[in-house]
Amino acid sequence: MHDSDVALVSGLEPGGDEWDVWLNLPIAAEMLDRPLAELDASVPVGARKALSWARSAGVGVGADVTVFEKVLRSQETFAEELFDTLLDRLRFPAAVDPEAG
Repeated sequence: MHDSDVALVSGLEPGGDEWDVWLNLPIAAEMLDRPLAELDASVPVGARKALSWARSAGVGVGADVTVFEKVLRSQETFAEELFDTLLDRLRFPAAVDPEAG
C-alpha cells in the first residue's frame, strides 16, 4: 500500500509460483513510470494466478476470473477498498473482529 493510492498484492502458491497484481493501475503506471497499457496487459495473467492461489487455499470456488479482472482494472479513491473487494471476489471469508462480543 502506498499512501492509500496504489497497492501491489503478491502471493506465493504452494508449488512455489509467485504472482503479483497492482491495484489502481493508472496511479501504479504513473508511479512506476511505465505505460498503463503495459500494466493492463498483465491483468489477465495476474488474475488467473491469483485465482489459482485462492483455490489452493480452499477458497475461490465458483469465482469468475473475468469478474476478478474487472476488479484489477477498477479504480477507487482508496486502494484499501480495492483490496477488500479483491478478497471478496476471491471468496475469502469475512474477517472476524476479535473485539466483537
